[in-house]
Amino acid sequence: MGSRRRRHCSTALGAVALTTMASWASLTGWSAAPASASVTATSHFIWTATSSNTVDFLTIINNGATNGLPNAMLFVTPSDTPGGVCGCIVDQVPIGIVYGGGRWSIFNEDLSTNIPAGASFNVLVVQHANADVFVQTATASNTAGDSTSINSTATNGKPKAFLQVTQRSSGGNQSVYNNRAVGVTFANNKAAIFNEDTSPMSVGAEFNVMVGASKSNGGRLFLQQTVFGSGSDSIISSPLTNGNPNAVIFDTANFDAPYIGGVFDTAPSGVTYLSSPTDKWAVSHQDGSNMGNGPAFNLLIFSS
Repeated sequence: MGSRRRRHCSTALGAVALTTMASWASLTGWSAAPASASVTATSHFIWTATSSNTVDFLTIINNGATNGLPNAMLFVTPSDTPGGVCGCIVDQVPIGIVYGGGRWSIFNEDLSTNIPAGASFNVLVVQHANADVFVQTATASNTAGDSTSINSTATNGKPKAFLQVTQRSSGGNQSVYNNRAVGVTFANNKAAIFNEDTSPMSVGAEFNVMVGASKSNGGRLFLQQTVFGSGSDSIISSPLTNGNPNAVIFDTANFDAPYIGGVFDTAPSGVTYLSSPTDKWAVSHQDGSNMGNGPAFNLLIFSS
């Protein structure tokens, strides 16, 4: 698989004012097309960045499940083959989500790399926070070293709790951006979110967290463990995804997988479909680096 895609499509922008994250709509003159009727149930969809919905390092989502809903909880995973079709446009930077101007956006955490037109993302929207879907904010009291410890009845004392995590930002001048791939771990009887490169976790960093699949409206859980990676890919072998190019998959790196475990994975990850004769999905390193032996991922899978 080493010959497949992985093109550099980003452009440095130089210094960027943090206020851009709160006011890009007015600064750029961007306006959304009329939204479809509001979606009031937990749902998922595929979002593709285009020249009309992308402003530098962010792509502005226009969807009835998210428009005008600042309290919606979004989970996002890059996919370079939506519907099994190889658009093969890869955004190689850690991503987050931010709300402003009545819209949610996906943005590059480095605030300087353009999101390339054609990059696609799987998006899951839970309409509001609940006991199993919540925001984790790194504070002085819950943060040490590279991690922020979660204090929740959904995860305390539950080392097998299955978490999905997406970085987020409040979008204002006080926002903290975390340009790192993150994963989940379990220590001192609590789940935690950590920077895979072991750099210090910044106080103020925010994350959307989903525990299990009960609030996903149909998602199924699967633990992907890489025994032998194929280039930048960790091939998924599951009846939930095999031969199904329309599957929609969300991934979060898991440091404590039971089979191997204890493997850091510093590259941002996404999913890709490997067409015939493989006809399987894979977790893929967005920067094209070698997957190697051992990284594990929590997967939340929808059949379509």
